[in-house]
Amino acid sequence: MSTDSLNFPDHFIWGTSTGGHQVEGGNEFSDWWAWEQKGLIADGTVSGRAMDYWRRYEEDHALMAKLAYKGFRLGIEWARVEPQKGCFNRDAIEHYRRILQSLRNHKFIICLTLHHWVKPIWVADQGGWLNPDTVNHFLRYANFVIDELGAFPDYWVTLNEPMAPAIMGNFLGRFPPHRHSIKAYRAVSRAFLRAHAETYRLIHAKHPLAPDGTRSMVGVAMAYPWIETWNSPGPAGWYERFAAFIARRAAFEGWDHTIRTGNPHWIHGGPAVAGIQNSYDYCGINYYTRASLKYDRRRGDQYWIDDAKAPPGVEVTQMGWQIYPEGLYRTIRSVWERFRKPILITENGIADDTDKQRPRYLIEHLAQIHRALQEGIPILGYYHWSFVDNFEWQTGFAKRFGLICVQHDDPDLIRVPRPSAYLYSEIAQKNAVTRKMIEAYAPEIVATILGD
Repeated sequence: MSTDSLNFPDHFIWGTSTGGHQVEGGNEFSDWWAWEQKGLIADGTVSGRAMDYWRRYEEDHALMAKLAYKGFRLGIEWARVEPQKGCFNRDAIEHYRRILQSLRNHKFIICLTLHHWVKPIWVADQGGWLNPDTVNHFLRYANFVIDELGAFPDYWVTLNEPMAPAIMGNFLGRFPPHRHSIKAYRAVSRAFLRAHAETYRLIHAKHPLAPDGTRSMVGVAMAYPWIETWNSPGPAGWYERFAAFIARRAAFEGWDHTIRTGNPHWIHGGPAVAGIQNSYDYCGINYYTRASLKYDRRRGDQYWIDDAKAPPGVEVTQMGWQIYPEGLYRTIRSVWERFRKPILITENGIADDTDKQRPRYLIEHLAQIHRALQEGIPILGYYHWSFVDNFEWQTGFAKRFGLICVQHDDPDLIRVPRPSAYLYSEIAQKNAVTRKMIEAYAPEIVATILGD
């Protein structure tokens, strides 16, 4: 059966996403800034001025409005707001107020993130999230931001991908602070659970209503890679299945279990966290890829698992990540079945400096969202990662996720919309993916998306 368009619900949010440290520039009092100075970034760069969103936000907001995007997800940087312990930077918070007011003036649906991995250097120097005092320090910061800026957000993200720094920084040692410790992973996970629960309570106590008068919507932007096994024969296959079992629980299932039931999952251990049960008003999904876990006895640094290899014939992105759109649908279904809460796609996108893959990637993933909507799953909107090319953590500026191209070494940092930016603009304006759009931007998938 064929159709001429995939239509989305009225008031569906067509937005874009960014992270503060990755686009603002000048976040010099942070642990990531300090780590970058050690020469550990793959392409030899440092975040530096990044895309200078800190100064050029009005220009960026005007461009987003011109492109008819409806929502914007941004972050507050703890290191800017509290560069020294207990000393809040009034100039920084007022600057954030101007940024948020600009977004409000342009009528954007604001999704505000309070913590996107990056800590003040003074927090890192005192042990980071392993220090029992850090949760209280974070809550003091969160309380300040909620008091000052709480009237602006339509959606709140307390934590972005909390298990990413727990795993990447404390278990696999790829992010700062470069630990290889199961004990540290578990302690950091528990700290994040407490930070989320308490921040959720603070927001609802201080700002129970969103700007439109409805109940404030608070959640977490959770990373959900679709994890499968390579299906090797014999003992290798058994080990892959065991690794996938552990990986799913460490990456998201353990966290979700604790949020849903209030009971601490064994993967994290520890006592119950007060207020953690049902501390989601919506479920934020960050989805990019599938990981096919393959046993490799040479990878002792990764517990004998290669998580980056793609099966033969599977297309990959500039990051080397598998393109697997169905994983988004399967993730949406599993999260819905787990929580029965509205879903917001808080991140989805592709590193593609040529923009040859991105239009197809975008359409194919939106088709999977439409599929879930047709089954009655309430999905509030889609925030594409990213609005603009950014500093992509340990890979630097070489990986290009932006709908808007910006060369980090361009003295003028000129913003140049890619073809996919115009495709997304058309989708936002029509509130639909149409046959005409697919024929113009990705004609090879017309039949698979809309039928013959």
